[in-house]
Amino acid sequence: MIGRREFLSRSAALAAVGAVGGCASCGVGSCYPGWRVGELDIHFIHTGTSENTFLIFPDGTTMLLDCGHVKQRRPGYAEALPPSPSGERRGGEWVRRYIERLIPQREIDYLMVSHWHADHIAGISDVAESFRFLNFFDHQYPNVGQYRWDVDATDFDNVQSWIDAAVGEGMKREPFKVGAKGQIRLLHDEKGYYSRVFEVRNLAANGVVWNGRDGVRDVAGEHVKQTGKQRIHENSLSAAIRIRYGDFTYFTGGDIEGEFIGADGAKVKYEALVGTVAGHVEVCKTNHHAYYKSMCAEFVRRTSPKLFLSSTWSPNQVNDETLANMTSRELYPGERTIAYGQVPAFKRMAYEGRGLLDDIAPEGHAVVKVAPGGFWYRLYTLSAKDESMRIVGMRDFVCC
Repeated sequence: MIGRREFLSRSAALAAVGAVGGCASCGVGSCYPGWRVGELDIHFIHTGTSENTFLIFPDGTTMLLDCGHVKQRRPGYAEALPPSPSGERRGGEWVRRYIERLIPQREIDYLMVSHWHADHIAGISDVAESFRFLNFFDHQYPNVGQYRWDVDATDFDNVQSWIDAAVGEGMKREPFKVGAKGQIRLLHDEKGYYSRVFEVRNLAANGVVWNGRDGVRDVAGEHVKQTGKQRIHENSLSAAIRIRYGDFTYFTGGDIEGEFIGADGAKVKYEALVGTVAGHVEVCKTNHHAYYKSMCAEFVRRTSPKLFLSSTWSPNQVNDETLANMTSRELYPGERTIAYGQVPAFKRMAYEGRGLLDDIAPEGHAVVKVAPGGFWYRLYTLSAKDESMRIVGMRDFVCC
């Protein structure tokens, strides 16, 4: 394990040639500074029609985690939350163009699908028009479609066809191993320098949860055995991972939510169980877009993040219930920031004077840049109204 002193000395050397992000003067109004070796970048890309995360690990390993597109939204949704930058392109096309501005190569090391809903998968083929994916994980392989419920058949079949074709062209596909550490790893860290302080832990998938030690619990299997019901809502089957880089930790778990019936016949609050094995994290992607019945008090307390990232394509994804939990100083103390891609104007008016929006970051793409060694990180908010990569907000955090 590399000591803090060594990492600080190397970080100081980097600072001598430029601050984190390679630009000591990059501030609001300037352009995003880009990635540099040693940094961990988490790009939470806002399109208003999907959830999309693109990551660049400290050695340059790249990963796309979900990329979707919602073709049809309920009346009023598009007016309250218009597509960004516009509706002229599909969500996946905007994501592809965003990634093209980040990296010069046309290969992405990892593609991971948290679950089979359109807002998480329907844009993948759009990104594949410019990029070749080398490794693929989903939450169910090789039992694809197990417990299938509330999955659009057309979107599901289209993505499965694309996966088969990509595998035929050389993309490697393997099961997502719950509990594994290092299945997703640094692929370009030849000297193992960053690997000593970087890890990705697979926490949950398809209703199976790591027990925090050397085994897993098949909660979905217990539920089926107890109830006799083979169908489980797709959201609760989402894959979850925890990324750790030095003192920095990040949780992302797709649309995890809901309850199961355990082996003893008692209810299992699944989201809270996943939060328990995740533990405290610095940054947390909200479960199920912070929709009602997700981000329960137990999960929020157990993860106690300083920063929440939440994609929005439905007005109901900004609501009293989850905002009250995420902003509660009774669940855990300290300042925190909530980065929504967009907050409907009528919600801002409704919440005015109630304190629920006091912790809200500016709207746009949320980019978390973790400094070499993982001792501190910066939230950049980039304009989603155009493709300028212009910084509209910044905030620094110290890991603890």
